[in-house]
Amino acid sequence: MASSRSPKSQLPPAEIADRLRAQFGEDVLGTEEVHGHAVVTVAPGRYQEMARFLRDDLDLAFDYFDFLSGVDYRPKEAGFEVVTHLYSTRHNHHVRLKVKCAADDPRCPSLHEIWPGANWHERETWELLGIEFDGHPHLVKLVLPEQFEGNPLRKDFALMTREAKPWPGEVEGEEIEE
Repeated sequence: MASSRSPKSQLPPAEIADRLRAQFGEDVLGTEEVHGHAVVTVAPGRYQEMARFLRDDLDLAFDYFDFLSGVDYRPKEAGFEVVTHLYSTRHNHHVRLKVKCAADDPRCPSLHEIWPGANWHERETWELLGIEFDGHPHLVKLVLPEQFEGNPLRKDFALMTREAKPWPGEVEGEEIEE
């Protein structure tokens, strides 16, 4: 795509959002500006296509994949959200993409083919929140032991400190009478 902009021409967040709405129409579910960054909520079916567009369009040129993570909004709101932050080293502007995922079966398309750095972030998000990344080549644990069960960043995960269980040994500091 041809560009009329100079190499270091930063776009304001509202213009980034307008360009995405013009390209993706109703699949842009919402836009806002947060801390000087465009924040765009996208329909899951267009997430990969939008990511490619953000990377390949010369006026946008989001060539740096910063991070991807997830949020568990339950029980107040239904489901989860995947948040991806991108940066353009050429134009010095930022965008965050948000994708809503169902509460009962959270799924999101994988971005590992667009930005290889997404591979690790998607694995971590899958491991800690249980969000499946469709098309990911190797969802395996990164930080938890293989025998660990559950997703510790989910709001419904039972923390050991919140469950009253009897201590299996003697209480520290307690003297034993003989």
